[in-house]
Order: sequence, then C-alpha cells, then structure tokens
Amino acid sequence: MHLVSWRSWFGTCVLSVFILCLCLGTVASAKPKKTSAKPKETITYVVVKGDSVDKIAKKFEVRSDDIVRWNNLADASRIRIGQKLKIRVAKGSYVQPTGKGGSSRPAEITENVYYIVKKGDNLGKIARKTGVTIEQLKKNNKALAKNPDKLRVGQKLVVDVKKRFAGATGVSRGLANNGSLVGGIQMQSGPGYVVRNPKRSYGTALSVSLIMDAMQAYANRYPKAPRFMIGDLSTEKGGKLSPHLSHQSGRDVDISYIHTSNKENLRFERMSHSTLDIEKNWFVLEYFLKSGKVQYIFVDYDLQSSFYNYAKSKGYSDAQLKTMIQYPNGKKSYHAIMRHSKGHADHFHVRFVCASSDVNCH
Repeated sequence: MHLVSWRSWFGTCVLSVFILCLCLGTVASAKPKKTSAKPKETITYVVVKGDSVDKIAKKFEVRSDDIVRWNNLADASRIRIGQKLKIRVAKGSYVQPTGKGGSSRPAEITENVYYIVKKGDNLGKIARKTGVTIEQLKKNNKALAKNPDKLRVGQKLVVDVKKRFAGATGVSRGLANNGSLVGGIQMQSGPGYVVRNPKRSYGTALSVSLIMDAMQAYANRYPKAPRFMIGDLSTEKGGKLSPHLSHQSGRDVDISYIHTSNKENLRFERMSHSTLDIEKNWFVLEYFLKSGKVQYIFVDYDLQSSFYNYAKSKGYSDAQLKTMIQYPNGKKSYHAIMRHSKGHADHFHVRFVCASSDVNCH
C-alpha cells in the first residue's frame, strides 16, 4: 500500500514537471520576433505651387510634425515655391529627378500647343486667333524668326509651350501584375478623349504623356470625330485594381474603340469588322506602335485582321507587320507587339515600357 502511494506520488511529480516545462517552452516560443526596420534614406523635395506641409506629408506617408522637425521650420504654414525640404523615406521608394549638374528640381515634361496654317492666314491673323503675340510665335518657331512671311498651308506652328507634371514623379515599381506606383500622375480629360474614372487614371510620366500626345494628334487629324474613352490605368499608389490582373504599376491603360457610326459613345462596346472604324482606330494604334515606347497592345485576334489588311493597303510590308501585328500567325505567335488577349473585343489595352527613372520595373 505504501509502495503504491509512493509510486503514485512520484508519477504525479514527473507529470507536473513535464507540463511546467512544456508551458515554459510555449511562452518562450510565443515571444514576438524582432522585425528589422526598413532602411531609410533622406531625399530632397522641392516645393511646388499648391503644396503644404500636410500635402507633402500625405504624399510621402510621413507625419507633418516630422517634416517640421527635419527642416527646422519655424512656421509650418509658411513654405515657399522652390524651397527644398528634407524628407525621410523608405529606401528606393522615391526616384529624385535631377537637373543640370545634378541639382534637384521637380520633374517637368513640356507640351506644345499647335496651330495648322490655313489658306489666307498670316502671322497677324494667327496671333489674333490663338491669343498670343507675333513675337511669341516667332520665338516658338525658329523658321518664322528668319522668314516671318513664309507661311504655307498645312504648316504646323507651335503656338504655346506648357510644362506638364511639375513636381510629379510618376515612377513605376515592380511588375505590371505585381507592382506599385510612386507619385502617380492623374490623367484629366483632354482633346480627343474623355477619362472615365479619375480615381483610376493614375500613371507614369511616360504613360500619361504618350496617351495625351496620341490623343492630341488624333484630335488634330480628326477635329470633328468622336472622342476615345480612357478606361483604367492605375490608382494613385498602384497595387491591385479589381477586376484587373495587371494595371498595378501605372503602365497599363484601357481605351475604347471608335464606332463607324461616327457618333460619340463613351463606353466599351463590342466591335465587329462592320462596326469598327478601322481608319480612326488604326491612327491611334499606329501612333503607339511607332513610338517605340510600347511593350504590348492587346487586341482581339479577330479584329486584328482588319488592322492587318488596312496596314497592308497603306504600304506596310509583311516583314514590318510581323513585328507589329500577331495576325495571321496565330494566337500563340509572340513576335508582335499587338497580340490577342481574351476580353479585348470592346476595348484595346496598351502596356508601356519601363522608363529609365522606374525602379525595379519589369
């Protein structure tokens, strides 16, 4: 009896020690692991028109108080255009534009506003029509400075030079289907096009510029034609954008087709050979293809045949078209920029190349 009691007591002790050790091990393993903080770097940001400390803080995802502290600002409400501010950001998250000699400056892209000379025009008439001075016309057009009376019908004159995207970056990071966008540039409706949803119309400087340039060229060529509808690019900071797999890094855009009815229809409408305005749609597609800045253009394979035949009628050779249009080499031919992707009979999808300023862009 004593022996049984002793054995029972000993077994209970061993079991208790075992449970205690198990509990201690669980507690030890439950201790939070130390996470290494992401490396930081200091960049210089140049204040542009419309900036405030709060806006800059939101742009870089930092606190306003930190910007005040980093820059010893006596009054956060009194920053001036051109002022340089130090900002601490995650390393590699911001590409800082540089000017001559490596000096920091806001990114700028120039945009020309043109006028096409008509019969009976002279510099005085053009100045009155466009609202600029004759001297400004001469300054923007070197040929006019030498021979102001030598105007010809159809001549393209630079009326004004505007700066686009001052202070913006528009940098693509990572993959089109697994990436992000830094300092996304928002597209607004303009000549030849309407933006469907401004909240989903952010892109890189290269993407937005090229779309605007293509649409301006289209508006100049077809001044009375229907406008294209610009669908999704990316959100302001990129990342997943439902229902797309891509559109994550500011390099993708969906654009409607123009209908043969020549009526403006600002929505995506499924096209056939009879409803697709080959000439007008090809004008914009050709602009993108010839730019050298496009990685892919996704167009329904059946519609590609219309563009292929039209391009051949305009003098393109088979060798040229082989690198431009997938048709007639089959959907599994991947030599051409324009290629098939399911769901692109009601719009075409352009993917632009990575710019030199983009970070880890593929």
